[in-house]
Amino acid sequence: MEVVNQRAALLCNYEVLTLLRTLESDHLAKTRTALRIKKEEEAAGVASSRQHMPPEEVLENLRTVEVEAIQYLAADYQPTPRQSDAGITQLTKALGAYELTKAEKLQIVNLAPTEAVELYVIVEELEDRLGDKMDDILSSVRASLAELAAPVDATNAHDDQVQLEVYNEDTEGWEYEQGDEFDDTGEGAGVEGDLDKDDDE
Repeated sequence: MEVVNQRAALLCNYEVLTLLRTLESDHLAKTRTALRIKKEEEAAGVASSRQHMPPEEVLENLRTVEVEAIQYLAADYQPTPRQSDAGITQLTKALGAYELTKAEKLQIVNLAPTEAVELYVIVEELEDRLGDKMDDILSSVRASLAELAAPVDATNAHDDQVQLEVYNEDTEGWEYEQGDEFDDTGEGAGVEGDLDKDDDE
């Protein structure tokens, strides 16, 4: 893949989360299909047609980043779980009426400020540029978040459980362990840096 124009479009956090979830579900579907085909071939006693093909390269670091990004963007303290396509479209149309830069509009969509103090951090010279229109922007943001008050669609719902990918030596392939929870509180977590280094260094 090649980036032709870096500034062609800006993606908000909700769009990134949707894309990552799509990539995750595609990867899971491909893995399940490959495992099913391999088991069927083994049961039928047929030599695997994949033996002559080079093994698919698994980019473990990329998978880790994808899983952690999904967890971060789908966290309860983020506005993305309360956003929807219709809500973001409605909000961006409402923001078009104000003299805001693209970056400011993107930050408003990403951070979804509901209080004036949050808007001060996003928009430079807020009072001079917008004056009494701050309340209108905040009410537009609140209205866009209220769009997702309905129950979450089960196909897009992701709980805090993460499927961990592990290599199974018996089947010589990657499989997923169900019900394992991602734990980032182990060795190396925190602000201290690399805990394996000696204190003498």
